[in-house]
Amino acid sequence: MNHGYEASLVKRVVNQLVNGIVNGDYADHVLPPQVDLAVKYGVSRTIMREAISILISRRMLDVRPKTGTRIKPAQDWLIIDHEVAEWRLRATPDPEYLRGLIEFRAFVDPRAAALAAIRASRQQRIALAGAYQNLAQAGVNGALAHAAEDALQSAIVDASGDELLKQMSCVVRVGLRAMKPIVHPHALAHESHLGQYARVVRAIEACDADGARAAMTALLAQAATRLMEETA
Repeated sequence: MNHGYEASLVKRVVNQLVNGIVNGDYADHVLPPQVDLAVKYGVSRTIMREAISILISRRMLDVRPKTGTRIKPAQDWLIIDHEVAEWRLRATPDPEYLRGLIEFRAFVDPRAAALAAIRASRQQRIALAGAYQNLAQAGVNGALAHAAEDALQSAIVDASGDELLKQMSCVVRVGLRAMKPIVHPHALAHESHLGQYARVVRAIEACDADGARAAMTALLAQAATRLMEETA
């Protein structure tokens, strides 16, 4: 069998298993035997074994003799993984988890902005300016604005040159995107948000690390308040 096809099958089965887990489809939080799951999803036992192994590695499942394959509590899942962050939020929104993501973001993004001010190359600064212009042009269109904001945040973190921050930021953005509704913000709120991003970008362009950190911290504080209100 083609390796790419096998990988695609494993990914599909993992997604189906995750859907069942977050929807509470498995009685007593125990998965059926792998042979039964393989029949249910129309794949070989080898494919099913690989899919189960992936979820075990993400700390979502626990396999023990005589007890079968048990689903672990969501708080035990491996969170520093962008897929797990998204899976965790497919279920009913969890205010405590959202609060944790916001606090985590407050650690990641201001540091990334400060490092970007110091390390960004000329090309990265041009990319940042372009990403900001795209956000400005998105206006109050909810879907476009969220996509443009994600792109701008990614550009800032990429410009930091810090691989760990890149990975952590990816998890945060995926998690917040999964929980954040696509809204149509009020024009005044949008202009305020845009102005805060302008201060971040200007500080990075000016190589002002302290200014970039402070501007990003202020932006996140306002964004956190708005997001908690939207998901209340």
